[in-house]
Amino acid sequence: MNGIFSERMYEIATRASSKVTKIEAPYGKPVDSEDVRRAGKGKKVRMIGLAQGETSTGVLTKIEPFRKVADELGALLVVDTVASLAAVPLHVDRERVDICFSGSQKAISAPPGMSPITVSPAAEEVFRERKTKVQSWYFDLTTAMNYWGKDRLYHHTPPISLIFALREAMRLVVEEGLETRWERHRLNQLALIAGLEAMGLKLLVENPSDRLPTVTAVMIPIGVNDEKVRNQLLDEFNIEIAGGFGPIKGKIWRVGLMGYCSQKPNVLLFLAALEKCLIDQGFRVGSGAGVGAAVKNYSQVEAAVGASR
Repeated sequence: MNGIFSERMYEIATRASSKVTKIEAPYGKPVDSEDVRRAGKGKKVRMIGLAQGETSTGVLTKIEPFRKVADELGALLVVDTVASLAAVPLHVDRERVDICFSGSQKAISAPPGMSPITVSPAAEEVFRERKTKVQSWYFDLTTAMNYWGKDRLYHHTPPISLIFALREAMRLVVEEGLETRWERHRLNQLALIAGLEAMGLKLLVENPSDRLPTVTAVMIPIGVNDEKVRNQLLDEFNIEIAGGFGPIKGKIWRVGLMGYCSQKPNVLLFLAALEKCLIDQGFRVGSGAGVGAAVKNYSQVEAAVGASR
């Protein structure tokens, strides 16, 4: 656990009457896989769960170290990729993620209401060998697997319109190319960060390699009103950003660059709008500092790409 959404995984597990051990990291940092190894040593661990992209703090967690720990402990690896799928490198088969789930509405840019999920053969075997039934009929994946199997046993009425929308969104992902899409998200976040830092703002996640490309957590400067800035961005510029949760409520802004929204014009518009809002509250910002730094960042990348050709 290192944020609200990984904490939600813990909450769900406890409500399902599971015996759960919490391994925590401070907000803004990933959990150390060594802490998980030490906590599980000598115990019968069935499952390790983590969020690849912790949306509440903007932290990216590397999957590979936890796969190694899961192998040592004989556990299944469950990964929440709601805010990372189609925006961050993810290799479900290569990294041997046993249960990987996401959301249709984030970086895939489809309407909300569906949760793509994939299950490994190892996890499927565990499901089928259960001695007791899952407490929820609807969340019993063995029943759902029969629905999609050769027998086509009835499970539920699928949301056809959402499936067509998801298919079109995924067509656009494939058309762009996954690697190209990953790189687009990375470059736009780097330009955003360059602009934010040029304005004198700091980030919650200090280590660049731990930053989630889809959500950037920005520390709110002392003397600047959180809600006033967010309301002004929405009212004057039609830009909506999120605030913090729990212990960091009122301390950070969460800026999303996901899927279709992750593009250069949006980055530049946001930086200009944020600069205006900060100036209105008396925060000293160099005129055009944010936009200028972002443009310079984009130019350097474009020059490097041109030189490589």
